[in-house]
This record gives sequence, C-alpha cells and structure tokens, in this order.
Amino acid sequence: MSQELRRQYGTIKSPWPDYAVYSFPDATRVSPAEQRPLMDAMNNIIAVNWQATEPHWTPAASPFDGKFSLILVYGASGLVAFSVYRKLRIAGQPAIYRSGTEVLPVHQGRGLYGFFTTEILRSSGGAASDDGRIFYGWRTRNPIVWAANARICEKVTPSLLSGVEDDTLRAACVEMCALLYPGKLLEMPGMIMRGAYGHIKHHRQTYHGAASQVDEAMQRIIPNSADALFSVGRVRV
Repeated sequence: MSQELRRQYGTIKSPWPDYAVYSFPDATRVSPAEQRPLMDAMNNIIAVNWQATEPHWTPAASPFDGKFSLILVYGASGLVAFSVYRKLRIAGQPAIYRSGTEVLPVHQGRGLYGFFTTEILRSSGGAASDDGRIFYGWRTRNPIVWAANARICEKVTPSLLSGVEDDTLRAACVEMCALLYPGKLLEMPGMIMRGAYGHIKHHRQTYHGAASQVDEAMQRIIPNSADALFSVGRVRV
C-alpha cells in the first residue's frame, strides 16, 4: 500500500498484528496512479491460486469500476488477499454479490475469507430488509468457497447438500445473474454458467467435510473445469 493511500484511508481494525486491512466502499476512490499496480498484484494472486491463461482483471473489466467495493489485506510482502463485492437490489430487496476473493496460499488457513465475509455483511447491515435478511450471491467452482458461503445462508440454490430448492431463491438467482452478466445464459435448474472460467482453471485438492460433498456434486454436475455454479442464498445481517 503506497503512502498516498495510507494518507487518504485508515484501516479496518485487523485481528492480526501482521496484517493491515483497507476498505473501499467505492472502488473508484483508488486513485488512477494506484489502480494499475494494484490490479497487477490482484492478478498475480489469482495466477498463483488458479491456472491462468490471461489476466482476470483488466482495464476493460476493472475492479475499480464504481459498481464495486474492495477490501484489501496487506502483509510485509505487499498485497496478500483481497475481496471484490457489489451491493445490489434484487426483487426489491438488498443483496450482496461476491465478485471475487483470493488469498495467497501461504496466508490461507488464518480466517481471511471469513473475515472478508463478516466485513462485507457488516457494511450492508444498514440496507437489510425488514426481516434483517439479504440476498447473498456468488459464482464459483471451488468446493471450499461454495461450502463456506452456503454455511452462512439459511437456504441456498442450487441446493447441493439438502436437495430442497426454494422458488424465491431460484427467481433471485436468475435476476441477479441477468443483472451482473447480461446475455450470459444461466442453465436451469442447476444454475450452471458454461464457460465462466475459460481463462482460469481451479487447482483441485483434497477436500473434507461439506466441501467433499460439494466437490462430488460439482464433479457430477459441472465436470468441465471451465463451468461454474451461480448461487444465491438468504443470510441474516
């Protein structure tokens, strides 16, 4: 993090003494001079976690668009993790979409993904519906990510673990996908996005617990590594 951003922005209180956390509810607040080196650092993390054939974030598909919010985590070596998300309205209700979260392998296992989730939901608390719940969406083919997000939801579609589908969530899933990825086909009823990850390939690993069950379902439903599941749940904030 440059001195420019250090002067302009404070940190979120970090649970870790060796990390500094910066939050940008409006991603355009990252200055033009900061954007390219930060984008390169984000793409470098993605290239470690995935088999990437081209950069994921580009000037044409930038994480610094006004529709995005960012949380950045810095360690002694520089950027070690980030999360990009969007605040939406779906079916007239508040919603969050996790556009992308990555953590360098050496920093995984310290609770950073859960920390991002907590901070993102906290930032959305003021926009919660009357019942205190919001729609919460994500796209992935990583079983660990899918299981972690589903765990905080009361219900989720597609329902890979319970097998019980919810019509309201299905409708929200279709609406959210159309808003985020206009013209991109969402294959029903499995909520499959074909070719979503044609430029990056997930590194498979050994999965445990719920992630193992999710992996089995994904291997059955989307065996092609370029395909992904688009999921939406309801979560209390």
